[in-house]
Amino acid sequence: MRHDGKMILFIGVSRSGKSVPVKRIVEKQKRVLAFDPKGEYVAQMGFKGFTDKGEFLKAVRNCSGAGKFALIASDPKSFQFFCDVAFNWNRQAPAAIVCEELAAVTNSSKAAGAWGRLINQGLAYQPLIIGTVQRGQEVDKTLMNNASFVHVCRHNTDDDAAYIASKLGIPVTEIPREPLQFFQWTSDKGIVCRGVIDFKGASGKNWKEGSPRFRAKGKAKLLTLTDSGEFQGVIYR
Repeated sequence: MRHDGKMILFIGVSRSGKSVPVKRIVEKQKRVLAFDPKGEYVAQMGFKGFTDKGEFLKAVRNCSGAGKFALIASDPKSFQFFCDVAFNWNRQAPAAIVCEELAAVTNSSKAAGAWGRLINQGLAYQPLIIGTVQRGQEVDKTLMNNASFVHVCRHNTDDDAAYIASKLGIPVTEIPREPLQFFQWTSDKGIVCRGVIDFKGASGKNWKEGSPRFRAKGKAKLLTLTDSGEFQGVIYR
């Protein structure tokens, strides 16, 4: 029997560190599809990349087991196509589905089309859905309201910080304003952990600068990221 899937929303400006936990999660998965506007999952993570939608569909359809594929595109029509492919692939077997830079391909109202189907009906088939945006104002209502948890990184402007603080019901002083700082929030418990990323681990093929580590804020304790996208030992519900 399958359990419902999870959705994780990552919010933070460019170079704030939000892609680090996303890619650490992806490393642990065997079946992944990525909507990859910049081609970074191909260049950095070894995904099979496609710019042609037909070739992407063919590759995914022919993969019933492990595989990591990226559609390199940035327009709304391609994104809806990607979501339709991801919905059907995940029905075969649970997969991680990464949707980068959602602001370029969705709007802040209710999720619609194949994207809406993926994050509503698709959860019954146990996916791990990951969405990224730079500003809280850019998140559609369906994703914001139904995310299993929200991972918040650096915000540059007071207006953006005030918006997401108000949306999450927390003091604006909690919003990270420095690179590599983060916290995680759930609707049930509020902020469940705070931390900072460093790169003092041994280097690997995906992390030439050293493997990223997640350190609990103000403590020497390291947080261990699981393949479900949660930190081990943190109570989310």
